[in-house]
Amino acid sequence: MALASEGAACAAILAAQPNDINALCGLGTALLKQGEFAAALKLFRRAVDLVPDCVEALTGQGECSLELGDVEDARDCFELARAHAPESLPALRGCGRLSRLSGDFNGAAALFTEALAIAGPQSDLLFELGLALNGAGDTAGAMAAYEKATAIDPSHLGALVNLGLIFLSQAADPVRAQKMFGRACHLHPEAVAAQANYGLALQEQGYFTQAIAHYDALLEKQPEVVEYRWNRALAYLYLGDYQRGWPDYELRHLRGGRDIRRQFGLPEWNGVDAGDRRFLVYAEQGVGDEIMFASCLPQLIASAASVTIDCDPRLATFFARSFPRAIIYGRARGGDLEWMRQQPEFDAQIAIGSLPRWLRTSVDEFPRGAGYLLPDARRVQAWRQRLAGASTTPTVGLSWRGGTRKTRGGLRSLELVDLLPLAASGPRRFVCLQRGDCSAEIGMARAAGMSIDYWPGVLDDMEDTAALIAALDLVVSVDNTIVHLAGAIGQPCWALLAHLPDWRYGLARETMPWYPSLRLFRQTDDRTWPPVVTAVAAALSQLPVG
Repeated sequence: MALASEGAACAAILAAQPNDINALCGLGTALLKQGEFAAALKLFRRAVDLVPDCVEALTGQGECSLELGDVEDARDCFELARAHAPESLPALRGCGRLSRLSGDFNGAAALFTEALAIAGPQSDLLFELGLALNGAGDTAGAMAAYEKATAIDPSHLGALVNLGLIFLSQAADPVRAQKMFGRACHLHPEAVAAQANYGLALQEQGYFTQAIAHYDALLEKQPEVVEYRWNRALAYLYLGDYQRGWPDYELRHLRGGRDIRRQFGLPEWNGVDAGDRRFLVYAEQGVGDEIMFASCLPQLIASAASVTIDCDPRLATFFARSFPRAIIYGRARGGDLEWMRQQPEFDAQIAIGSLPRWLRTSVDEFPRGAGYLLPDARRVQAWRQRLAGASTTPTVGLSWRGGTRKTRGGLRSLELVDLLPLAASGPRRFVCLQRGDCSAEIGMARAAGMSIDYWPGVLDDMEDTAALIAALDLVVSVDNTIVHLAGAIGQPCWALLAHLPDWRYGLARETMPWYPSLRLFRQTDDRTWPPVVTAVAAALSQLPVG
């Protein structure tokens, strides 16, 4: 890659004067801008060796080290630069980025605010401040920072995209999100983040045909872009078009620019000739996904010579009880493969999330059975006795939070107080199925007249959680692991869903093929929870009391 004129001039100076500090820093900066981080790092380190208090060299070295993943060296450089020059903007920015990346969002916001006080309004600093504020949970502050950044620089790609993402994933306003992404696409037509999220904004509004056409047009020009194919896969899966959705769903392993598939050194199964073959099925994604995709295991086990399942440790006893013909290894991912040496040689491997590609190509191929995971019968009986000992009133489990900010947790969650109308549906005994410290919420609900049992710590054990679910009469939950557990064991469960939930729930159905025991209650176009809760309360009132 040819150097810019400034970089070329610095290179010429260094050819004659190898220790010229200004030229070392100038050439390092030029290489840094071009993404030549390793080459730039060597130059900045030379400059620091020559002049240890050179702030430009220290911050340049810090930026290169951060890009190359050496966080400790980056931190040392930025902090040393701040010690020499407390008002250095590159040093403040670098320390702020490190604080944000380490999860100290409030600390990062303070550093970027300090930088802005020194430098005045700058779009890049405002963008960094927006990232920090959003991470700290200050959505309004983040939006204001992004809006100020775009007022200064209307073409600021990061601010436009991130403001659009807040509208899309946190504010439930896909129309404004589409406008933000549309501006970004117009100004930066090659920007993958802008184009991919524009398609998601269309999907959020229910325009799946238009979204697929958008991705198709992009892929004609850039067939190698994983994000477009991944988004298109989700659009097809929402529509129930599994034959076209599953192939691109395989690209989940390549998102982020690198292949994150677990490596066992075995050939991947291509979906044919399962008989007389020995399979290794391995875990991936979240535990809820692992539970759902496990519905494919009985079919593979029935046709293969043998199946060994490498699963999340929390599911090992479940899977061993439910799939007695399979060999189960529950272990943390990334551990050594010593256990494989104790097994006969495998013929093929497959990620558990890839099984549907070969075994669920249409809705007709989903089993209609009541469930496929077996909870511990003794624990279930113990819970039934415990619940019956206090009352004969029907028991309903409640879970009201799910997901994280990255998985749209704010849109798919509500508060326990929002479920208080359920208490007026008739005599019911509610049971908390929400993980985490819920004592304050439980106290407020009880004060408002809701009879709800709460056993802290019980839900930390997945076997106990499943047994408790099986002992209840009904589960009412937002989209989270509780729904997957209830569906997998065949327990009646009413799922409260955001306007556009995860793809597995489809678009308009009241049931879902993955879990026949589920009944789906969806947000309407107003994207609020009260109508959903009202519908659930009405349905509860129709159930027999005794």
